[in-house]
Amino acid sequence: MKKCLSDFCLPRMILPVWALLSLLSGCRRIPLHDPAAGVYLQLDFRLAADVPAHPGIGLETHPEYRDKLIGKKPETVRVCFYDAGSHELVAEDFLPSGGGFIDLPAGVYDMILYSLGTESTRVAGTETRGGAYAYTSRTGTRVKAGGTKAAEAVCEYPVIHEPDHLFVARRQVVVPVHAAGEDRTVVIETEAESVVQTYSLEVLNVVGAGRIREAEVFVTGQIPSCYLWDLHCPYAPAAICFPSVIDGEKGRLFTVFNTFGKYPQTAANVYLNVLVTSGNGSRYQWVFDVTDQFDNPDNTAHEIIIDEAMVVPEDGGGGGFTPAVGDWEAEIIEVPLT
Repeated sequence: MKKCLSDFCLPRMILPVWALLSLLSGCRRIPLHDPAAGVYLQLDFRLAADVPAHPGIGLETHPEYRDKLIGKKPETVRVCFYDAGSHELVAEDFLPSGGGFIDLPAGVYDMILYSLGTESTRVAGTETRGGAYAYTSRTGTRVKAGGTKAAEAVCEYPVIHEPDHLFVARRQVVVPVHAAGEDRTVVIETEAESVVQTYSLEVLNVVGAGRIREAEVFVTGQIPSCYLWDLHCPYAPAAICFPSVIDGEKGRLFTVFNTFGKYPQTAANVYLNVLVTSGNGSRYQWVFDVTDQFDNPDNTAHEIIIDEAMVVPEDGGGGGFTPAVGDWEAEIIEVPLT
């Protein structure tokens, strides 16, 4: 019996077509890094390769300080595009540090780019151009400081974690309208640099350095966070804390630390609080005013050097916090995190 073509062959031809249409309707084209997008971000990083390391800082035995002094090229960045009028976030992308293609419609944008992969530095508020800022979390400690004169007010500084390098680039971007079929790539060249400053610290004349088991440093008068678009800072200063290397053989302490910078108001003096713990658990504190070293325009290498004597008592020769320098007193207060 002869079978009709319409009964058997036609359904066999239609089913693959419907399957193909269904497959196509479920696909979504992702133009990330697609040359057809027409916008290419060419990115470079300004590493502080020419920053001289102070001879007293042991980069050979502490290579981690080299990354602090010079900076480390990140692997990935986030790039945010804001409407030039409303300053609202309208597009974003994630790219490798070498750059790449971006799908971006024609228009005028304000761009903020920042590196990812930081350990302590965080970024928030990126929904608007002016709201994006970098910060670190609080440690749960406050430094209470006050002078002995009646005119000197008592201040409390929240202590934040030391920031690590965050590379940021900002600029206006214009993507022109091209005629249909026109093959033209817009190249955006930009260079990212760190919003974090790096300092080296050396305390030279530590008598009894071999009796120190642990050394920690608190620095007041620092910027607690930094806005990415115009680099302005919040209204109140903070303090940062970090450990220090103990060099018992040479009788000194040294370290490298990062900060968002000195708080700009002249009233925000910078005090260096050195807290040491001796072998028997006794704790001692020294306070130094280093405002002039932070403000010195000739201190381009960002070196903080203390050459006043620090005498660490022998174990059993006393205990507790013992301020030993100047008429300014500090108190380290542990507070619960909320």
